[in-house]
Amino acid sequence: RRAMVSLALVRAEDAPKRCRIEAATFNQDEWPERNEGPGFLGIGAAAERREASTSGRSRAERLILVDGDADAAVGSVIISESAHPPRGSPRGTVNCVLNSLVVAPKMRGGGRGKALAVLATRWAMEHLNAGVVTAWCLKPLLGLYVDACGFEYEPPARAGFDDDDGGDVCCRAWADRWRPPPT
Repeated sequence: RRAMVSLALVRAEDAPKRCRIEAATFNQDEWPERNEGPGFLGIGAAAERREASTSGRSRAERLILVDGDADAAVGSVIISESAHPPRGSPRGTVNCVLNSLVVAPKMRGGGRGKALAVLATRWAMEHLNAGVVTAWCLKPLLGLYVDACGFEYEPPARAGFDDDDGGDVCCRAWADRWRPPPT
């Protein structure tokens, strides 16, 4: 396995064309029903950002983790501003959600998912002023977010809660207490 010294998280429209195409492809392959792949091509992203800033719509950023040495897309994520602040959060807290976080099949292993999650969380805090970053994940991925990435598990607000995906669990990284692990 190669060292991950040349990884950079960039906006989709700023990524090399080859990386945008790779990210669009593996995103679409992973979740064809979501049809989010084409968004990673970076077309119209600046216009979407301007519209969100003037219309009051929630912001969303498509980011690609790029391996500069290999000139390849390692993974991708959509960071969305949520309209729902976490329970108990101070008024005005910006909650950003990590959506559709995926590592390219050929790049899996070696901590790349951890690197993507940590870098995306840091990016949300720095660029979108997130006071908290939320990740909904399948139960088997709980260890990735909590143990490897420094998130906190948040139990459901009520017994028997089941999300719309059928069993995702909630993890949060609070900006004032998150200690990012080394990537």
